[in-house]
Amino acid sequence: MNEKISVLISSYNKNDLVAIHVRECMNSTRIPDEIIVVNDGGTPDLRDKLSALNKKTKILYAEILPPKIPWNYTGARNLGIWLSKGDFISMEDDDHIPHKDFYTECLKTFEEHPEFGRIKSNKRWVVQIEDVLNKPVEEWKITGSRIPHRDVAMYRREVLLKIKGYDERFAGEYGWCCTDICRRLIRSNIIEGNAGYQYVVFSEKTRGLSYRNFKLSKIQQGTQSLSGILNFTYKYEYLS
Repeated sequence: MNEKISVLISSYNKNDLVAIHVRECMNSTRIPDEIIVVNDGGTPDLRDKLSALNKKTKILYAEILPPKIPWNYTGARNLGIWLSKGDFISMEDDDHIPHKDFYTECLKTFEEHPEFGRIKSNKRWVVQIEDVLNKPVEEWKITGSRIPHRDVAMYRREVLLKIKGYDERFAGEYGWCCTDICRRLIRSNIIEGNAGYQYVVFSEKTRGLSYRNFKLSKIQQGTQSLSGILNFTYKYEYLS
């Protein structure tokens, strides 16, 4: 397959971890054609940490500008989609680091199953933040496993365009935006598969869920209009 891969990582103040995440993306057996990191209102030193990496592919750094929208996960991902150029887009949280074969196995699975619209990992191996920050990947100790994340997956680009990205009304507290997009994928008859695995970094307690978003997810039945996305200002640059 000659199609291009864009990796999209949204981040808020996990700068050292994101730099390692990007490093491991570039150590993959199939190096992405571009890696887009969206800084969702975190400290600006993330740019410097990414600039210091030994670059094996294009790194695009985007920054959402004030006024800050709390937990703008949906907007950050929409911005990454807007800026991306890949035929496949791998959506990754900052603390979900792909195994070196993850992209290779995803592309192989897409080729074998053209009916698949997106692919999640088979499993997430749990590793500790201390190992990730201080040791090479070969020495990370796996301390457990989890089922795949509902919204950490590689998508065909046309799937994200079909469902019009993420609903930015779900910006706010943690949770339910993943529920919304999964429901819309089901309504659009998108078929998903599994391939490979990722590391999930255990670093902090889960944030509290937003019951405002829970109520919204219960009543929301469609997709937002295109005029409702990217309702904020931002800047971006390719890092040299």
